[in-house]
Amino acid sequence: MNTLLSQLLIKLAQKEADEKRLQTRVASLEMLVSAVISTMDDHKLIKLKGEIDLLVRRETMPVGERDDVYLLLRNISGMASIHSPE
Repeated sequence: MNTLLSQLLIKLAQKEADEKRLQTRVASLEMLVSAVISTMDDHKLIKLKGEIDLLVRRETMPVGERDDVYLLLRNISGMASIHSPE
């Protein structure tokens, strides 16, 4: 029983470590995308969002994946509004 509990705790710790690494990678990618977006003018941002939207419409993908791409578009719009001069 103790061995089983120990194994489960080890697996849980490994999953938590993997999750933290994934969160770090996601945060790094968000910073990278934000930096790239900050260098784009409005025309390029509109073109980028249009290309992503067109790709989503062409692809046959499960609803969950499509929702992820639309979330990406919303995030790009949010990042672009942060960086746009006002």
